[in-house]
Amino acid sequence: MTNGDIYVRGWGAVTSLGWSAPDSACNLIAGKAPPAAAGASSHLINREYKAFEVSYSGNPFDKSMAMLESALTEAFTRANLSAEEIAESSVLVGTTGGLFIRNEYEFTEAVRKNPDKESPAISCRNRGPGEVADLIVNKYGITGMALTFSMACVSSSHALVVAADLIKRKKIRRAIVVGFEPLLNMTLHGFASLLLFDYDQCRPFCATRAGMQIGEAAAVVILDADKSPSAKYKFAGGYQYNDIKSMTSAGIDGVTVNEVVRQTLTSACISADDVVAIKAHGTGTRDNDLSEGRGLVKFFGDKLPPVVSLKGAVGHTLGAAGAVETATWLSCCEEGFIPRSFGFMEIDPEIGFAPSQTNIEARDGAYLFTFFGFGGTCSSYLIIKE
Repeated sequence: MTNGDIYVRGWGAVTSLGWSAPDSACNLIAGKAPPAAAGASSHLINREYKAFEVSYSGNPFDKSMAMLESALTEAFTRANLSAEEIAESSVLVGTTGGLFIRNEYEFTEAVRKNPDKESPAISCRNRGPGEVADLIVNKYGITGMALTFSMACVSSSHALVVAADLIKRKKIRRAIVVGFEPLLNMTLHGFASLLLFDYDQCRPFCATRAGMQIGEAAAVVILDADKSPSAKYKFAGGYQYNDIKSMTSAGIDGVTVNEVVRQTLTSACISADDVVAIKAHGTGTRDNDLSEGRGLVKFFGDKLPPVVSLKGAVGHTLGAAGAVETATWLSCCEEGFIPRSFGFMEIDPEIGFAPSQTNIEARDGAYLFTFFGFGGTCSSYLIIKE
């Protein structure tokens, strides 16, 4: 994507720290980030896996829909979008679990209500990958493009880069980018089976890290070519890449990460010295953190800006991570501070740096966002605070 005047017009988020992006930001800055705990939702069949779960009194499917609606409403309100402006927008959804929450809930309810019967088959039936996008389109009468990205950890970060490129090329007028990730048995058990799950604590970039912990969340980031009076965050550049050399990561030598960061800054005509801070992917897994850490050191050297991972506080929200971490980060900027990284205790000599352990002033300038997902998928972008 080439550089252009594309602005973040609005955003909203629901995380385990609160039902709005400002709530999550204020709790992060205040250090009020409870550790992951055993899941409470009725559809979860194993309480052994700790997770960052959104608090809700109803059933898990209703909760997921409430999370989605809350994030949309918050973003639309912040952006001051009229019903007509919403309708003429395009929707790009990034999700993995959002495609399966209805099925998991219906399956577990059928088993619970019929303990003596054979368990029913669990499948997506005819709903297809566009169900979440369709729900949004139908509710708000949206006439623009509707796309779904389901690419593991980079789903909504890829959606943001694609949305900005479509706006730049005048293919769409405005983008409503959605990250949606309910808590699922599929993802909890799946990452545990891959030995990528930490049963104790998520510890990004820490020498004692042992894996990720899943978080559930929903978030919306609205990109627009027109600068509204209140817009002060510019989406300045982005880059996507798929590392075909590895099935699981971007390569632990850091070469791919270094190149992705270089291409991102080049696309925005920004130098390394202009980067105020880095919102790192920082999953807490051995190889992913090693890959990202080495890549950042290769690129920035001794001038490495403060590095922050949010996953020690909100968990890895998988397909929603791009939108969730962007919306939360922007609300932190609105509060005047970038939060510290949670879960870090000891420098890994193979990485060579410690993520930021104190809140820092959210100065004007460029913030680098990085995402390096399963399957070697990579996306990165810059947001400039003006």
